[in-house]
Amino acid sequence: MTPARSFVLTLLASLTASLSASATERHFGFGYESTVLNPGRAELQPWVTQRVGRDYYYNRVEARLGFELGLARNLQAAVFWNISSTAQDWSLPDSALKSRLYTTDFQSFAAQLKYKFTDATADALGSALLLEGQAGPMDVGFEGRVILDKQLGSWLLGVNLVGGGVEQQELESRFVASFGATAGAGYFVTPNVVTSLELRNENGFSGQLDYSVLYFGPAVSYAATRFWLTLAIQPQVIALKGATQGYHLDLHQNEYAQARLLLGFPL
Repeated sequence: MTPARSFVLTLLASLTASLSASATERHFGFGYESTVLNPGRAELQPWVTQRVGRDYYYNRVEARLGFELGLARNLQAAVFWNISSTAQDWSLPDSALKSRLYTTDFQSFAAQLKYKFTDATADALGSALLLEGQAGPMDVGFEGRVILDKQLGSWLLGVNLVGGGVEQQELESRFVASFGATAGAGYFVTPNVVTSLELRNENGFSGQLDYSVLYFGPAVSYAATRFWLTLAIQPQVIALKGATQGYHLDLHQNEYAQARLLLGFPL
């Protein structure tokens, strides 16, 4: 190998490592990674999540518009505006007929802080803590995540431990706690394209364990200079608790499948 070629390969490798260490794109659809924006850098993030199918007709689209900003070294803040549109069937009182109801609502405004403790490429293990609070017309809630990840060559591994709760303001106030975890493994097909598989567990608790479900599915992400995107599709595979009668799934409080599209535009 000539000295010139050796120099070029070394330069490309260092640039790739630098880009990987400073990149903020997400490679999993439902799990977060430990990377944060550098101080003063900003990003616009529109999300769309679709939830399809319960034991009746159910189609819900959730839209989230976020603005992220690097506040200081290893510290990132974000704000999100959340709306939803739902179409679902309701049984009419004293009737076998069902009526389909369509609603579009502002859900909540959310604020988020994320702090990175260690780096997924430079350290033995990447780690971060994410805290989010939200408030809307019908509920107030919070969520916390412990984020662990590691990049090993072309492989990216990530785990999230999640806990939170929502105070629902309906006919009467009701607090519902939630907890769970995500685990994902991704492979860099090229420096810009990552394919992955992700397993997600969600649990609901309101005085007792209401449900415990597993979702599992693929994701693909693509990063360009001016944007990045991630698409994930996760069918529900089993209900460990709260299965709907006649099914092995929970189709009362969870869906047959969920899909999510994430976009990021550096500003």
